[in-house]
Amino acid sequence: MVAAAQDAPAQADTLITPAPANSASATDSASTAAADTSKHFQWWSAVPVLGYTEETELQYGAMVNFFLPPSFKGGHSQEIDVAAYGSTLKQFQFAATPYFYFAHDRISGWLDFRYQNWVGHFFGIGNDVDMDDYITFDRETFFLMGIVESNLGLPQALQNFRYGFVFDINRSKMEFREYDGEIVQPTNTDGWRNAIGYHLSFDTRDNLNWARHGVFFQWEHRFYSDAFGDYSFTFQELDLRAYGETIWNTSMAVALLWQRTDGDVPFEYMAGPDGIKRFRGVKTKYFRDNQATILQVELRKQLFWRLAGDIFFEGGKVGPYFSKLMRNKWHRAVGFGGKLALNKSERLYARAEVSWVDFNSLGLTFYFREAF
Repeated sequence: MVAAAQDAPAQADTLITPAPANSASATDSASTAAADTSKHFQWWSAVPVLGYTEETELQYGAMVNFFLPPSFKGGHSQEIDVAAYGSTLKQFQFAATPYFYFAHDRISGWLDFRYQNWVGHFFGIGNDVDMDDYITFDRETFFLMGIVESNLGLPQALQNFRYGFVFDINRSKMEFREYDGEIVQPTNTDGWRNAIGYHLSFDTRDNLNWARHGVFFQWEHRFYSDAFGDYSFTFQELDLRAYGETIWNTSMAVALLWQRTDGDVPFEYMAGPDGIKRFRGVKTKYFRDNQATILQVELRKQLFWRLAGDIFFEGGKVGPYFSKLMRNKWHRAVGFGGKLALNKSERLYARAEVSWVDFNSLGLTFYFREAF
């Protein structure tokens, strides 16, 4: 990926604190400084999408990121990401994702709207899968998901805790291609998957994109119902992450993800890796079942100019229930990658990574934002 962006620095901590109301000269100075800050703020970045993932093969398209200055000193910048790309597998996706902050950053969230005309692969259900044995399907999906969270009403000592709600509106239509193997074709395919749920988190990260220290704990529980959709099932996710600094100005990130589904679950909602952020270098839901756990360790280092790099280890496995999940064999991957800064002050990077999956096959990932 090659970035074409306004190159002026955007430092959230350089925003001007309002001057006292009884000082006209101070007010004028603050106004002048604020105008100067806006002048140097990076308002947007544009990236041609020329990349590769195991799910899409070669990708081509464009991505534009718009940024709005924080509303106060040290606050978060609001952002809107818009992307459209196709692939050599005749896939197409349009995505628009705004990230918003209100009430002095005490209310925050994001919305993710996507349209996909997609080609996917179903490897069956279970932990023991064959990378070369799958059913190919064509899928058209309209998708809207969002989270709104806040710490309003919590005492000062609990300001790092957040509570909120999550919703998911998804309509998919699928058609499976001819296949003469032993994998059983899934039955829960077409229709609406609509959910509402709750979201709890604890977050002390110093940055939401590339954190150098802090922790992030998240619990999410979504309830899908045939009362306002076509399927009834639940989805649960526990996400634990920790960040710290090591030698040579290198940062370390560690994550543990656990997912559980239960009920009349459409096959694409079953627990498993996404192949882009959680267990990179494989097709989406390469292995899937009712439960999944994924462990990740990554070292990240800024190099020079807008360039950075990483090395990582990942393990993942799935199972029909927890005791079987624990007994199943780990899928493993090691890899490394390079990063290009789209917005240095926000630590927003595009990344290109190579994974050696199960010490047997290579996988490539080109994406933006950190994996976790």
